[in-house]
Amino acid sequence: MVVVLNLILLLSLVFWVGGMFFFSFAAAPSIFKVLPRELAGDVVADIFPKHYLISYVCGFLILAVLLIKKYLFESTVRFINLNLVLVIIMLGLSVYAGEIVRPQAAELKKEMRTVESGSDEYKKLDNTFKFIHLKSVICNIIVFIFGIAIIFINAYNYRVY
Repeated sequence: MVVVLNLILLLSLVFWVGGMFFFSFAAAPSIFKVLPRELAGDVVADIFPKHYLISYVCGFLILAVLLIKKYLFESTVRFINLNLVLVIIMLGLSVYAGEIVRPQAAELKKEMRTVESGSDEYKKLDNTFKFIHLKSVICNIIVFIFGIAIIFINAYNYRVY
């Protein structure tokens, strides 16, 4: 049973952190390089709900595994409480970015399309969008760094028997 739990934990970490890495450093830059900016934004906006859904599922699986290992198996894994805190923060930031920040950004983009490009109103909306986008980026950077920390902690505690 512990092997299955460890497998779920590791696969969830790989999908969550690996997906973030691939999307941030390969997919999004390529999409914006190949497509016109507005169309690239539409493609990325279509990917985001799926991206966040994966993070929610992975986060909840990791949280469940850690809680099961801690309370049912009385895990002696060092740093399990640190893992729990990091996952809770990661999940909270992902939910915030996906359920609050993402809809705000989508609404601003929609509103920006109704305003003449270059106008004062457009510039104001664009500045607001950039601020909201920055919040999303900061959330994702923290989630990514904490995910790497959890991977490191689990690699540090890995035992070959």
